[in-house]
Amino acid sequence: TLKFEAMGKRSKRGIDEKEDCKLPESSSRNDNEEQLLERIGSLLDDKALAARLASAALQLDVLRAIAQLLDQSVRMGIDYRNLGLGWHHPSSRTAYRAAQHKSITAPSSRERAAGSKRLLSDALSACVDQEIDAEQVVVQAFLREIGVPLESTAAESATFSGTAAALEAEILLPLRALNEGEITQTMFGGALPVEELKEVVTAITKAVLSCAGGFSEWRYSTAKGQEQLRGLSQEQKALWREPTEMEHARGVRSHEDEAGELGFFWATKIGGPSHGFDYESQCILPLLANARHKVILVSDPSWPSHPVGRAHWRLLWSVGNGKTKSEPEPRLWLETMNSDFDASNVSSDVLEAAGLQHAMSKAQAMKVPLSVESWLKDDLQRLLERFFREIKEG
Repeated sequence: TLKFEAMGKRSKRGIDEKEDCKLPESSSRNDNEEQLLERIGSLLDDKALAARLASAALQLDVLRAIAQLLDQSVRMGIDYRNLGLGWHHPSSRTAYRAAQHKSITAPSSRERAAGSKRLLSDALSACVDQEIDAEQVVVQAFLREIGVPLESTAAESATFSGTAAALEAEILLPLRALNEGEITQTMFGGALPVEELKEVVTAITKAVLSCAGGFSEWRYSTAKGQEQLRGLSQEQKALWREPTEMEHARGVRSHEDEAGELGFFWATKIGGPSHGFDYESQCILPLLANARHKVILVSDPSWPSHPVGRAHWRLLWSVGNGKTKSEPEPRLWLETMNSDFDASNVSSDVLEAAGLQHAMSKAQAMKVPLSVESWLKDDLQRLLERFFREIKEG
């Protein structure tokens, strides 16, 4: 059984992240310099260059970023420019990491990966020779890999902290797909507003690379984002923005991603398949670009690779009624919990219960009504009964 908590454990990070642009906390922070250099040498097929990098005494954050850049652009690289977007790409995050999918092993993808390796190898050699700054190498290489011209506004405002955060979140391929893919029509052939979509993708990319935490700050500070939250109190706005997390039984954790919200790029690769950054790409943009749209993710210790459950999580407004002079009111709307296809050992009931409990808790803290799918009524009722019973029992 899952124990209900009034608000769960609340993260204190995320809202003020942009002010100091701190580098992200690495999930691989236990990697030492020797391990990172070995990884770099292996991915470059050049142990000699790795040894030269060791003599350059680069910061650990820079070495980690180089290793992640090589992993995502070379080992996992997909050539979206030539393969295009579509249903022929992987449907789970583990498939990208395994690097065995036909999109990754395709000749054009391998040819591009080889070119990426050569260019980065040359840049790192120049870095060792002190011809170029190491952080600059990482930033410029990342921009090239996601198809963003160096003379663009996104490139001009790109920082190492923003780039390092993007690499830590493993979003090189999502950004490459969005920037290089042709988002021109729906799967049914309906025309899309191409130029408007390009503007949104450019704004997203610029925000991600501007600073660690820049993406989440941008989502809530745009004119459209502020309008979507207009009517909430300052406390409610802060609670909605917060990357809330809750601990449940057996080590299960529900969370609205982490500070920075870069996990949103991978969210729709959990379950489905309905859409993702490289198929039906226009459908992920509302999640990435709107302040009113988030996801509740669920992580389970039996599936440590990445979050195993995902449900769309929205702040909506009632229409109001002119006849009764009632004003529009906020509503929290929780969609169905999807579970990762590859994680067949994880109970969907556990994921669903964690998501519901999380949503109830957040709605209670914000003092906003919660709406859920009709077939979740019985589950929600059981949680409510348990909650009030625990209050009564003290």
